[in-house]
Amino acid sequence: MENQQINPVEAPEVSSFTDRMVDIFSAPAKLFTEVASTSVQNLSWAIPYIIAMCLALITTITILSDQTLRSQALEPQRDAMQERVDRGEMRQEQMDAATEMMESGSMIVITGSIAALVMTTIAMFGVPLIFWITVKLFFKSQAGYKKLLEVYGLSMLIGILGAIVTVLMIFLFNSILASPSGSLLLVDSFDYKNMSHKFLASINFFTIWQMAVFGIGVAKISNKSINTGIGITIGLWLAWVIITLLLGWGMR
Repeated sequence: MENQQINPVEAPEVSSFTDRMVDIFSAPAKLFTEVASTSVQNLSWAIPYIIAMCLALITTITILSDQTLRSQALEPQRDAMQERVDRGEMRQEQMDAATEMMESGSMIVITGSIAALVMTTIAMFGVPLIFWITVKLFFKSQAGYKKLLEVYGLSMLIGILGAIVTVLMIFLFNSILASPSGSLLLVDSFDYKNMSHKFLASINFFTIWQMAVFGIGVAKISNKSINTGIGITIGLWLAWVIITLLLGWGMR
């Protein structure tokens, strides 16, 4: 019997990060089909993470260095302290001291920048962890955490574009509430105590877009339908929005 020559199986070709950056906007299903069949590419989450950190830092410093925008950003905290003073839980002198400290340009920029970097890091590594547990339990997916991190990192490029658009809108409208969300309808009449106003402000077009694309990636690496993947990502995101608003973790 003649020996049969066995051709080695070629490893799937991995596209460059530049190509992936284009495909996340133009052909996410094609991109995530590739991602599902290749090994984890750390650049796919590391580069978006670095960009997001730099953008969060620059945005925070720029906004909080503007006196008008800084005053708008601190308004919910001032109102909350005033309510405590009215209830007798805080003395006026304590509120005045806290307000003076908050409105100190250098102090608020430093604390705001640290908070922005921490929240960006928590979102970057926490969101994929939640979805990894979800697909593991309900989809019986064999995908590892780093694969979910890769998928989420690529989808974050949409969120980064949304953040850039938001910053431009904030300075265009000279309002901290300006963003590609439902809050645009309420810029002149927004009420931080109104739950429906806060919910509208949470419905950001770019966040929905990002979650939908992330859902395509979740579906591809879990061998589920795209509708199922988008349903689970949008559903969990909406649940998170509602829970944070009910617990008072949203806009205050």
